[in-house]
Amino acid sequence: MLKFQVHSPGKVILHGEHAVVYQKPALAAVVGLGTNLQLRCSQEASQVASFQLDALNCTLEIDLQEFNTFLDNFRNKYPGDKLDSTAKLMEEVRTEVAKQLERSGGSTPKQHTQRAFISIYYLLAGAVLTAPNQPTLTLKSGFQVHIDTELNVGAGLGSSASYGAALATAFLILAGHFDQSSYLQDDNLALISHWAFESERVNHGTPSGVDNTVCTYGGILRFVKGQGFQSLKIQKPLNILLVDSRVSRSTADIVAKVRHLAEDFPQLIESIWQACEQLVNSAVPLYESFGNAQDDSQKFEKLERLFQINNDLLKAIGVTHPKLEQIFTIAFKRGFFSKLTGAGAGGYAIVLLPENYDCNEVYWKLKEELEGAGFGVHVTTAGGVGLRVTSLDD
Repeated sequence: MLKFQVHSPGKVILHGEHAVVYQKPALAAVVGLGTNLQLRCSQEASQVASFQLDALNCTLEIDLQEFNTFLDNFRNKYPGDKLDSTAKLMEEVRTEVAKQLERSGGSTPKQHTQRAFISIYYLLAGAVLTAPNQPTLTLKSGFQVHIDTELNVGAGLGSSASYGAALATAFLILAGHFDQSSYLQDDNLALISHWAFESERVNHGTPSGVDNTVCTYGGILRFVKGQGFQSLKIQKPLNILLVDSRVSRSTADIVAKVRHLAEDFPQLIESIWQACEQLVNSAVPLYESFGNAQDDSQKFEKLERLFQINNDLLKAIGVTHPKLEQIFTIAFKRGFFSKLTGAGAGGYAIVLLPENYDCNEVYWKLKEELEGAGFGVHVTTAGGVGLRVTSLDD
């Protein structure tokens, strides 16, 4: 019986958020928090795939007979389609899910739940339709998937990409694209990242591609939209404090507001994007050399200054929030440098922590004050390993 678990990390944008949408480079890093998925194939004869999603407090089900009928109809409608373009599949899945929700007769699910269901159906169909050497593959027996996450939804930690990468990995294994022993091969990681990006399209419309890439590959990546990515050759992960403002927001809405600002003041905003690009170029050699013990304290001070400059640039495009400002003030008062990460207007801030921070009394006062102000505080690293598949022992 097939059973395994997938850990897909979240991410932070270290530098370049928003600018990356406009073909400027960004630096993204995985964090120690992530999404955990467990898949078990049914032991009894079952024609149902069930998905328990803890973060949304719901369980979704797919009737496999209906699902296989959907696959047959798609193959008949688009014979020989290799899904080089996924637009047709996305359209057909949205139509099918809408029909199923209408037939169920219950109250309409919340938007997050609908998107989760569409992502599941879309990625599962994509994995089966593109199964290697199995052009007519269908799913014969049911399975159960349990997904929980340490990442708050819509908070800038790549929760939707982490979720999509975990789902994509599970479904690609289920459909025979690769197995536990071969998923780390370059072609297979690229396939996981591709389908995680497709899941992101369900959630964000026109995603940058950063989140799915870094969640899959890990480390710190320099990324330019449409031009791929380069892994930084870092010495070791950075210590960071992730601070949850507890303010939720929509990434798509914020990206749209920034786009309107860029349309109103094109030259001004372009100059900010150029400054963001120069900042990334200055940061890369610091991240790659930090940790080799040579002048580390000086490098760390330069990284702190870049954090401050980057945060001020993001404030200039209007993506801060009073709660984020409170975090910045508390950190700065204690001598720590911080910035928002992701879309902004809520979500998380990241605070740079020096080596041996836990031996520093000021750090504990910082943590205590942030928690006392009602913020969520997580000590973790930026730049660790990416997605991992492991055996599942009951």
